[in-house]
Amino acid sequence: MTYDASATPSAGQVCPVCQVTIMPDGKVLFSSGSPGTRARLHARVCQYTQKPGCINQDADLIGEVRRNDTFESGENLVPDLSSPPEMPGSAG
Repeated sequence: MTYDASATPSAGQVCPVCQVTIMPDGKVLFSSGSPGTRARLHARVCQYTQKPGCINQDADLIGEVRRNDTFESGENLVPDLSSPPEMPGSAG
């Protein structure tokens, strides 16, 4: 039997490509932010990296990718240009 450093049953499995941890229940622990799902991980990372070793490629485990799993495109965002932003260190 060989030791696999990326698999620890109590702590989940760490992806060697993106370093997220996928817990046995499917919850994904990102390096920052709230936990997510395999679908969110796939929508935001895995589908773009396409690197060997990615542990989130099984469509049955990923499940349905929903609209809120992806990043927003920003096309509907309207910036507030009514006043210039304050620069750090400036007295205003």
